[in-house]
This record gives sequence, structure tokens and C-alpha cells, in this order.
Amino acid sequence: MTAAVTSRRARADQCGVQVLGPSPDGGVRVSTSVRRFFGSIEELPERAGAIVRGADGVARLRGRLFPTALVADPVLARTVLTHPTGFRQGRGVDVLRFTLGQGLLTSSGELHRRQRRLVQPAFHARRLAAYARDAVELGSARCASWHDGQRIDVAAEMSSLTLEVVGRTLFGTDVRDEVAIVSQAQHELLKVFPSLLTMRGMLGVRFPGRLRRTLRRESERLDGVVERVVATRRASGDAGDVVSLLLAARDEETGEPMPARQVRDEVLTLLLAGHETTAVALSWAWLELGRNTVARSALDAELASPSGREALAGGVWDGLPVTRAIIAETLRLHPPAFQLGRRPTEDVVLGPYRFRRGTAVLISPYALHRDERSWGPDAEEFRPSRWLTDEGHFDEAAPGQPRGAYLPFGAGSRMCIGAGFAVMEGVLLLGRLATDWRVEFAAGFSPHVRPAVTLRTGPLPATLRAVRPSQREGRPDGGVCRD
Repeated sequence: MTAAVTSRRARADQCGVQVLGPSPDGGVRVSTSVRRFFGSIEELPERAGAIVRGADGVARLRGRLFPTALVADPVLARTVLTHPTGFRQGRGVDVLRFTLGQGLLTSSGELHRRQRRLVQPAFHARRLAAYARDAVELGSARCASWHDGQRIDVAAEMSSLTLEVVGRTLFGTDVRDEVAIVSQAQHELLKVFPSLLTMRGMLGVRFPGRLRRTLRRESERLDGVVERVVATRRASGDAGDVVSLLLAARDEETGEPMPARQVRDEVLTLLLAGHETTAVALSWAWLELGRNTVARSALDAELASPSGREALAGGVWDGLPVTRAIIAETLRLHPPAFQLGRRPTEDVVLGPYRFRRGTAVLISPYALHRDERSWGPDAEEFRPSRWLTDEGHFDEAAPGQPRGAYLPFGAGSRMCIGAGFAVMEGVLLLGRLATDWRVEFAAGFSPHVRPAVTLRTGPLPATLRAVRPSQREGRPDGGVCRD
């Protein structure tokens, strides 16, 4: 037995995962069954983490009815995601189509390529600069609405704030009156999402019953919001936003406008996905800052410095390296898209690994982001300084991780189209809010994590504390802490 195999089995034993031996398709067979792996969605991220820590290359789960392979190698993970042919999206995306239809997140093939090309200009650098000013302005308004000692649910606050930002920036519309409707509908849909992943749920949604009624009711509520957003844009005319792009689009052959149903699917996808990722990341960021005084001190110092104040006032998110590092580290430990799925449409061979047609191929950013082989012995620690160079600049390559070890937005042609938007929004909102406020959690508080489509924290009850002038002065070293 080689030293590598011995080491792998030792890691597996420590994680409660037994390596059963090599797989004829490459990688290793592990003791975890498909049924147990998917048994509880709340435990899914940690189960994936345990298997990835104990395996090399590809871990093949027990179960012949639904063959499942979990990719444990970051380079291979990126190869799967960027492979131009042979893979389609996984079952989770199939489930999302019940609500989102054929929007950017759920469409495929030529439709996806065409719609992505159409929407892409809305996320160009010049547009992001304009959106940045709106994000800072809305962040300032939220700061002004809070008061010292106020009790809030951080997760709910971040969700409503990012929804307002998406409404103003991508749709050119004030959606504050719609926040409660969207939040409630999204909450109800996420509650039933795990059941839709089961065979019973997939069948149940096709016949009259509670599950189908819930999907229809909440989808209709969201459709009402979309209809009002689109009607507002039709009445006011082209404003250069995403809705304007969709309404102005014409079929190259027939000259016909985009079908109303397709406009609905795209707007709803951007409305929900456009705010959810940043809201989840900001919720986790506040929780981590509440636990980590070193990171919070570094953030205070940056926001109090002349360069930090100037960058924030101008919406220049690249001028806030410490804040960017905090967002990057949050996305590493708590990636909103915690699991990605692919399903081979034919047998695909990638080096020594064969993925047979119909196999569920899983990639867990949550697990890959916490693997000591890529991130070192402190992989489980919240340490934003790993993203900073010796000169204090933010650099995504600074940690020295291999390609594919950091996948907060996926990779390849299906990489999140709004990745740059999400980072910009997260950095500027965190910077603006943290300039005036600290968030204080109860001693020993631990969130009830609720993974569904994203890695939601669940409610985050906390108390707001105003930042005093003395706290804004920060540390004398400019905030580049080496913890």
C-alpha cells in the first residue's frame, strides 16, 4: 500500500468516511451511501466536506440506482465545470425550473447562450460603476433608518437591502413596497425545495396536492411583482437597464419581440438570484465579524482612513482591499452556492476518471474551500488577511490555492453572470454599513443554518451598536493585520 493511499485512508477514518477501495472508473469507492448523503439537506455541506477531506480525485458513493460521484480534486472540479460538451446541469436546476422557468440560471443550449449575450452588457464595468453609486446611497439610507440599541434580524435586513439595490440598479425601479411579498414567497419556496429533490416530490408536483398548490401560489405572487416591474418600464421607456434590454430585443430572423413568458423568466431569475447571493454573503460576514475582533479592527481602520473614506464615497470597491478580503473570505468559508451539480449526457473521460452517462456528478465549493490540501492547516479559520499581499493589496491568488479550489460563483460558460456585481455590492454595502454600525450577537450564538438553493444562515437576531468616533480611528497600521 502506497503512502498516499495510507494517508488518504487515515484522513477518511478521521472524518468518519471509510474508503472501500479503488473504483474501476477512477477515484475511490467510499462507505457513504447516496441515500445517507442526501438524507438531510441541512447536513449536506458537512457530509460533502468529510468525504472530500478523506478522498482524492473522485469519491464514488454507494448505490447503484442513482450513481453519484463527488469530485474531491479542485483542478478536476474546474475541468468538469468548464468542459464544453458532455455535461448538463444537475437535478437541482431541473427543480428550479418549476418556478424560474427558462431564465439564465435554468436554461441551456442555444437559448442560454443567446440570453447571456443579451444580458451581459448590463454587467459591464461601466455599468457596475454606476450601480456602485446607487449601492452606497441605499446603504447610507439604511444606516440612517437604524438606531443605537435596535434589535434586528441581520439576515432579513440584508435580504431587503440587497433586493432594493437590485431593483434600482438592474431594473431602474423602487421595489421597497414589494420586499415583503418577495421575501415571503421566496421563504415558502425554499422550504419545499428539499422535498422537490426526492423522487416523491418530483412526482408530487405533477399532480394536484399541497406541494403543487404551494408552488403555484408563491409563483403567482412573484409573477405579480415581475408584472409591475415590467409595466413600469414599458410606461417610462428605455432606461438602459436589464428590463429595457429584454423589451428591446428582437428575433434576428422574424423581428418579433421576446415572448412575454421569456421576459418574465429572465426578470424573475435576476430578481431572486441577483439579491440572494449577496444577502447570504453579507449575513455570514456580519456573523464572522462579530466573532473576530482582529478582522473587525482591520475593517474599522480601513474605513476610517482617508483612502478608505474616499473610495467608499466614490463607490470604488477596488479601493477597499481589506473589505474585499473580508467578502472573499466569507465566500470561501460560506459559499452561497454550496453545491454544484452536473449530469453527463454521454460517457465522459477526463484523465484517469470516467463519468458514465446519467451519473450525478457533484462539486462542493463548501468542501473544496475548506480543504487543508489547498488552503493549509488554518483552512477552517476566518482569516481575511490571507487575501492580502505584503503591500496590503487584495489579490485573489494571494492564498496560493490551486485553480478550482475557490469557486464561489462557479466556472465556465455557466459561471454566475453577476459575479462582479455581487462582489461590488457586497464590498460597498458592508463598508458603508460598518462605517456607522457594529452588529452584536448574543454570547455563544450559533445560527441554525438552512441550506436549500443557497447556504442561508437562518434568522440572525442581533443588536445594533453605533460606531463611536474613537472606534472609527481604527488601528495605526492602516488595517493590514497579520493574524
